[in-house]
Amino acid sequence: MVKPRTRTRQLVSAGIGLVAAALVVTTTVSANSGPASGTTGKGTLKLVAAADTVQVEAWEGKAYVQPSVWLAAYDAAFEFRASHTAYDEPVKLTKTVIRGKKRTTTTAPASIVDSMKGFKDGLRVTLKNKAGKVILDERRPLCPGGYDRQRVQTDGATGPVYPEFCGGNWFTKGVLYGIERGMAVPAVSDLEFETKGETKLTMTMSISKPVADFLGLSNANRTAKQKLIIVDGCPEGGCEGEGEGEMGIMAAHGADDDQGARTVVPRETLEGGENGRGRLPLGGALGSIKPGKPRKDTLPDLVSLPAWQISTEVDEGGTDRLNFAANEWNAGPAPMVVEGFRRGTSPVMDAYQMFYRDGKQVGVKKTGTMEFHEAPEHNHWHFLDFAKYELVDAKDKVVSTSGKQSWCLAPTDPVDLTVPGATLRPGQTGLESACGEKSALWLRESMPTGWGDTYNQAQTQAFDLSKVKNGTYRIKVTVNPDGNLYERTRSNNVSYRTITIGGKAGARTVKVPPYQGVDTETWWGEEE
Repeated sequence: MVKPRTRTRQLVSAGIGLVAAALVVTTTVSANSGPASGTTGKGTLKLVAAADTVQVEAWEGKAYVQPSVWLAAYDAAFEFRASHTAYDEPVKLTKTVIRGKKRTTTTAPASIVDSMKGFKDGLRVTLKNKAGKVILDERRPLCPGGYDRQRVQTDGATGPVYPEFCGGNWFTKGVLYGIERGMAVPAVSDLEFETKGETKLTMTMSISKPVADFLGLSNANRTAKQKLIIVDGCPEGGCEGEGEGEMGIMAAHGADDDQGARTVVPRETLEGGENGRGRLPLGGALGSIKPGKPRKDTLPDLVSLPAWQISTEVDEGGTDRLNFAANEWNAGPAPMVVEGFRRGTSPVMDAYQMFYRDGKQVGVKKTGTMEFHEAPEHNHWHFLDFAKYELVDAKDKVVSTSGKQSWCLAPTDPVDLTVPGATLRPGQTGLESACGEKSALWLRESMPTGWGDTYNQAQTQAFDLSKVKNGTYRIKVTVNPDGNLYERTRSNNVSYRTITIGGKAGARTVKVPPYQGVDTETWWGEEE
């Protein structure tokens, strides 16, 4: 998880890692890289290496390996669903092999399931030096999905359909990931290690026997080896401060980077998939836009999740604050789309909610305004009155309110990608227009089905505790508080999280009991 800051716009995931290094692949292609077109007809997964030897750059004794070993799917698509019915219930993981219109589904043994993050200890990475000494022996979750996909069959899928990650946040209910027919995903995407002065190593990646058995990999197909040649990434010491700084900038900006309108181009559906799950929620030919109340099947369902990552601090002005993260998500079946159109030359846009059916716009309703937020870490357009954050007592009386009153909406966290109409790859829906430049005439903010938007409230956006006495309170999160947005129901728009505040001025404390068995006050992935 990304630790709280004033504004978090980073997708939370396991299996995605930004790597600050370049990988140079030699021209010697491994013989186990698989056929160019399908031949088995049955559907096979195989661990393959892109090259026999790769060069890996190192900085100050630490090497970074970008993807060079892949999990490839031949002659079938492999789809995985992880979900649970309640937060305190175990996660169930299923595998579906898709061959044309035939779908075969099996359930994974609980012993190999690593929550929403994939297969527990599913991949083993071993590094040996020239003398055969092991310098790294690491087990990690296996995520059969990834951000950098490769095509391995000429008659396979022409582009990615499934999400680029495994995992989610504390309140994720269900995720869906997989490998398209004739494509491959990286076995690991964030491998780094201390070189210990070595310049030549042998790397072995292998899928554990229990996981391989479930996936149907033979012994020969579950292991791949490569020679690593370690080279100095900064031969003359000219790289100080590079890499890590760039990563930090990318992580801090997240979805707010490089905003600008983009045309949305529909993609193909998954072969044999259901309900066109691979298709974008927006795009295609214009629909027939009719006046009147929007139909129910074109409406989103906005849901409030309980607050999480709750802490106290004294802000830069000396005020005691209660920090928290909040997420509101769309349970569908339709996307929530709001577009702004500039009102003359003023820094205000009139906002309209757009309604879609099968990717075609079929309705529009005016729903409020957007304004340009000219402030550090913002400088973009915000939609007003999307949510409201309040600290209330046992009688629901407000004792403090958040300074957060407007939003630049974007999908940062998957909450349930198994609901009907869920969007699997929201990054392909033209989100560059979500926040906009000061000179923008138009922008679009979207909350795709299955996704939520997490904001961390800190400093002036957090609760002011100056006049709040010690005791038990609840953080109340309300989405669509004024009912300006059309949705299927408002019965799930409010959530509460119980907390206990203590301490004294300048040193306030907070205790946060688990919510339905989930302790959100440890970092995601460090709970075990």
